[in-house]
Amino acid sequence: MPQDSPAIILAMMASAIAAQLPASDPALLPTVIMGLAIATGVVGIVCFLLGSFKLGNLIRFIPYPVVGGFLAGTGYLLAQGAFNVMTDQFFNLADLPVLLTPTIAVRWLPGCAVGLALVVLLRRYNNVFIMPGIIVGSTLVFYLTLWLTRTPISHVQELGLLFGDFPKDGLWQPLHWSMLTQVNWALIFGQVDKMATVTLLSVIALLLNVSGIELAARQDIDLNRELQSTGIANVIVGLGGGIVGFHALGLSVLSCAKINAKSRLVGVLAASICVVTLLLGDTLVTLFPKPVLGGVALFLGLSFLVEWVYDAWFKLPKTDYGIVILILFVIATVGFLQGVGVGIVVAIALFVISSSRVNVTKHILSGATHQSHRARSLPQTRILQEEGDQIYILDLQGFLFFGTANALLKRVQDRLNDDRLTPLKYVVLDFQAVNGLDSSAVLSFVRLKQLLQQQEVKLVLTHLSPAIRTQLKRGGCLLPDDLACQAFADRDRGLEWCENDLLGVIPLRRARTIPMLIQLNDLFPDRDAAAEFVDYLEEWDAEPGEYVYQHGQPADAIDLIEVGEVTVYLGGQQEQAHRIQALGVGNVVGAVDFFRHSTHQTTAVIEVPSTLYRLTTERFQHLEQEHPEVATAFQAAVIQILGDRLTYAYKEIADLLRS
Repeated sequence: MPQDSPAIILAMMASAIAAQLPASDPALLPTVIMGLAIATGVVGIVCFLLGSFKLGNLIRFIPYPVVGGFLAGTGYLLAQGAFNVMTDQFFNLADLPVLLTPTIAVRWLPGCAVGLALVVLLRRYNNVFIMPGIIVGSTLVFYLTLWLTRTPISHVQELGLLFGDFPKDGLWQPLHWSMLTQVNWALIFGQVDKMATVTLLSVIALLLNVSGIELAARQDIDLNRELQSTGIANVIVGLGGGIVGFHALGLSVLSCAKINAKSRLVGVLAASICVVTLLLGDTLVTLFPKPVLGGVALFLGLSFLVEWVYDAWFKLPKTDYGIVILILFVIATVGFLQGVGVGIVVAIALFVISSSRVNVTKHILSGATHQSHRARSLPQTRILQEEGDQIYILDLQGFLFFGTANALLKRVQDRLNDDRLTPLKYVVLDFQAVNGLDSSAVLSFVRLKQLLQQQEVKLVLTHLSPAIRTQLKRGGCLLPDDLACQAFADRDRGLEWCENDLLGVIPLRRARTIPMLIQLNDLFPDRDAAAEFVDYLEEWDAEPGEYVYQHGQPADAIDLIEVGEVTVYLGGQQEQAHRIQALGVGNVVGAVDFFRHSTHQTTAVIEVPSTLYRLTTERFQHLEQEHPEVATAFQAAVIQILGDRLTYAYKEIADLLRS
């Protein structure tokens, strides 16, 4: 249905056009009608395009205080329009003394009484008959007063309490082709700002109304489809010289939620009454008291103002409430678009300030307690536990911009300058939970790299997305063959590089080829038991990329690494899986699933040329029958290895929880 909020702006536009043309000018009516038609058509086209491009849900991204300020400003415009209707002149805050003159006060005081009565009663009682009762009762009181005072209708019209006579040709005055040559196009184009205001107001009000209907009806509504249907309807209405219309929140809720009249016939009946009134009922319109009509409009405006100026004080945070009042003030003193624009700018500024206070670091870890998944020897593990504080690990999160990136730089600076802690050699930044960064954040990372270079600290970046990697390369943070800044696919591999660099084990690992029998002496306290155990193992050589086992296969064997390296992945696809462990010389592969007699839950892949010794289920059963004490000793050794891994996992979890 035609809506009050855009109608007020359209009325202002029509009045502004009419004020620039003499009343006798034949271009007056064609220009006004064409202005209304163009404004309505523009609203229709914009709504249809927004629905076609699936942009209806954009309303969800408007900050709540901005929506509140918009509604409060709409309430002010409605109240202003109510006084315009009742007094037959434009009202603003500077005209308050004029309103108090007796000839003007008699026009708006009855309407204020009607509006205030509706506000008070509908806030206390939820009854659908209150509004029609007030309207009918006020109209009867108006005419009863005229009858008792013997006041003629003509005199009441002169006082401005009734509408004047409408054109004899009917209420509908469509634009005929013969009138197009009389249109003053310059005056219409001069109202572009008001057309933009009507368009923005209509789209927001439409989406807000549909959202309200959705909640009241407890039924999902496709916002994009409603935008398209509203767009088509307004284009058709605009061609007929009509004004903007869309979903009526109050009447729709009254129909579908209050009295449960959900049939399409409700809309057909409402349209039929409008058509009859439009074509035949101008006499009824001229007899409708202006104070009653203005009082209803004033009620709508006051309802918004009470909700967002009075009620919001008790509901909203004071910052959000301040935005609502700021928007209302700007709308009342400057303009509607300016008010909404100021509100959005202030809301964005407050959002940026609050976002910059969010901790950009999800976890702060140390290499002493949080190590890579590479299995190390006992001496190496002890070294990492003692020297691991030289590795400073930061898990980043969210969107990094100048505020959060600068806070990160400050955190690293504070850690470097803390003389109570172990001096750093490595700073590891993990970007797995980072969804983007801006150019100012890239600059902060370049400054961080320069700061670390000055103190001979290496920067390690992990889990970089392609977009972030490209940004850092363009900004000069990531350079080819740059020893000061390294990048790795994930944090585990980045930590492994730091540990290898700290231990200096890379050249030693290649030279270490300890025979399996000697390695087994560490597992079995009795060397004879180790010799007997070797007889049940099958030696096999593997090349890089070869599977030790795959996810889902029966766990019918356990492998011991004599030479080489095996990587265990979570899942069945090596390229897309997460690395759980990197196992080297002297480690056991597949022990958990082997002793559980289940299928493998992971995938093990050979990384370098390796030699392994395999113990199958069948051979282990023979070992249990022929040398039960050796089988028991082997099981105890495996339990010890798995227990050490589990203990480390507990420490890792505890470290994450503390951070």
